[in-house]
Amino acid sequence: MTTTSQGIDGKQYLIGWINGLVGMTSADINAIPADKWTASFGGCARPANALAADAISLLYWTAEAIRGNVISGNEQEFMEKLTSDVATQNVAVAKLKDSADQLCAALAEATDERLNEVVTPPWQMPAPLFMIAQIAASHIWYHDGQFCYIQCLLGDDKIHWMDGQ
Repeated sequence: MTTTSQGIDGKQYLIGWINGLVGMTSADINAIPADKWTASFGGCARPANALAADAISLLYWTAEAIRGNVISGNEQEFMEKLTSDVATQNVAVAKLKDSADQLCAALAEATDERLNEVVTPPWQMPAPLFMIAQIAASHIWYHDGQFCYIQCLLGDDKIHWMDGQ
């Protein structure tokens, strides 16, 4: 009797999930009215373009870190520049896709040894690169939830990332 076992390819599952999140989040970004994209609700909430910049910046940071270029320095400066870059939803969606593509390519090329290396991310809590990549994926979904909440604040209760809704 022969037994065949197949392992789980964690990198490929994560790459698939990241791509799925980009599709869902892009739909939600596009559902926010253009005139509200840079609005600060309540006078203190970060606008949607700043939330997008936050998610995008971590994707770019993680891709670079996996490639061996752990960027240190002022994360706030990078995010501020990126926030002004994503002043329109079309640019935000394009940069979200590009940053996710960069991360997915870096993941696909990385060795297990590289992904197990511990680095210090912008939030100053050292972790293995694969864990940081998982956090970067979760971070997309976290901000997508904020985009959905902004839609609800504006009276839109549709689930835009679901086909036909």
